[in-house]
Amino acid sequence: MNKIENQTLALAGILQSAALVDQLASNGSCHNECASASLGSIVNTSSNVVDIFNSQKQLSIGISTLKAVLGKKTKSMQVITFYTLSLINLEKKLMKNPALLDTITAEINTLNKQAFFEITHTNSIARLGELYKSTLGELNPRIMVKGEQVYLSNQRTADHIRALLLSGIRAASLWRSQGGKTWHLLIKKRKILKTIDLIESATNSPENLAQS
Repeated sequence: MNKIENQTLALAGILQSAALVDQLASNGSCHNECASASLGSIVNTSSNVVDIFNSQKQLSIGISTLKAVLGKKTKSMQVITFYTLSLINLEKKLMKNPALLDTITAEINTLNKQAFFEITHTNSIARLGELYKSTLGELNPRIMVKGEQVYLSNQRTADHIRALLLSGIRAASLWRSQGGKTWHLLIKKRKILKTIDLIESATNSPENLAQS
């Protein structure tokens, strides 16, 4: 994949985390396969976007959300856009705080070494949620998640939301490493949308469908 394709997939990763957080906060549940892929990206230390998200299906929520955000905005997209920009800004703060970055990296390395539970297991999600809460959750301004109080007050849902916010930070870091810039969301809107169409066309080509 070329640079703009890698940037687009990484950007879709951020949007996916934001959209899944919105789903959890609003409905108490989210798309399982995409959530699993996003959570898995946290402990995947590769710098290659395709190694982390190895199929379009794993980013289906992110890609569809990215198209919606860059297209005609709705009220729900405004919330997701807010989360996305907040994650990008929070990742920038993290990169300026080496001690905090070392703490997060060390915990993720420990998780990889222990691997007692699958990344989607309640214990793993709780641990990732606590990692976010005790590190990035202490930085101001904090990301204030909006939703139904009945879900936000549920500990397991709250852990899941925080873990997905951490996955959004991972995607933001990946996007930045591929040359992603915030202004691209405005200036390169058409190019990103065209790239999404090309990625989808390649994925849905007869040759790829025959291999699936």
